[in-house]
Amino acid sequence: MKKILLITILFVTALAASAQDTISAYLSCDPPMAYILNKPRGATVMTLSYEKSYVFSLTSPQEGWWKIVEFWNAEDDEDTTVLEGSDTGEYWIHYTALGLGTRNYGGQEIFLRAEPDEDAAIVYTTNREIELMPMDVRGDWVKVMVDGQDIEGWIEAEWICSNPLTNCC
Repeated sequence: MKKILLITILFVTALAASAQDTISAYLSCDPPMAYILNKPRGATVMTLSYEKSYVFSLTSPQEGWWKIVEFWNAEDDEDTTVLEGSDTGEYWIHYTALGLGTRNYGGQEIFLRAEPDEDAAIVYTTNREIELMPMDVRGDWVKVMVDGQDIEGWIEAEWICSNPLTNCC
């Protein structure tokens, strides 16, 4: 039951990357550790191992940094991990440590656009599932960078999945 609730929360959060301008994303990077800071470019207050499947609720993107609302280990189906150690009361992570999958599981074509608008110019198209790094959010649109490529664009939130363990169907 708890896993169904977690998956439902992840799905709803991904779809609602919206009025509050929040998104969910998972920890996804090559180095052995990810760093959580007390402010953008601030002091390290926590380190996380990439061996665990962390999922973050994020808001307030600033120049590549995301403010962490909460996070948890999806693999163990644990409750929210306690954030501690920040003298500012805030916790930040860089977008390059975060990942999103695409939800085109049936080979549907997805588009990255130059602006957060369905009429904006298309800057990238694929029918493969790919990993993205979240850079910004505006309503139902998320600005992303294609992992491993120098391609940026906006994607509709309905096409992203923030679950590192399963797809978001």
